[in-house]
Amino acid sequence: MGTKSARQILEAAIASHLSAQTELAGVYIYTGDGADTNVLPKAIVLCDSARAPNDLPQGLGNYSCGTRITVFSSADDNTLAEHRARCAAVAGAMQDLTAIKAVFVTGGDALCYDVTPQSEDEGVNERSWASVFSYDILIVVNPQP
Repeated sequence: MGTKSARQILEAAIASHLSAQTELAGVYIYTGDGADTNVLPKAIVLCDSARAPNDLPQGLGNYSCGTRITVFSSADDNTLAEHRARCAAVAGAMQDLTAIKAVFVTGGDALCYDVTPQSEDEGVNERSWASVFSYDILIVVNPQP
């Protein structure tokens, strides 16, 4: 049985969704709590917060999850255009709500209701391109049987 932490469930589902994207072939996808040695190019899925939504009752397993996806590409090995193509693939994948919902159903631990983009930022970090996509993702964790 999988974990019942809303944050870990969300990170695993979104990482799985991104890993399935052909446009992101060659990009390593990691979760925030992963212990793997990171290799570039990479994307890290991190759920910063999981809180009860304001408009839904607490205690029913509903969570509004603040989530960041950070894409890193080596500035030595890749052009900014290549990095931005990866970013466009991430942004496009995160707009496919039907596919995201299907990944959650397959995982069996939670359901996803909505993905709302919040912001997109870009910069250079120690010889690598770095872009951060922020989302608010509404999920419900399945109750224990």
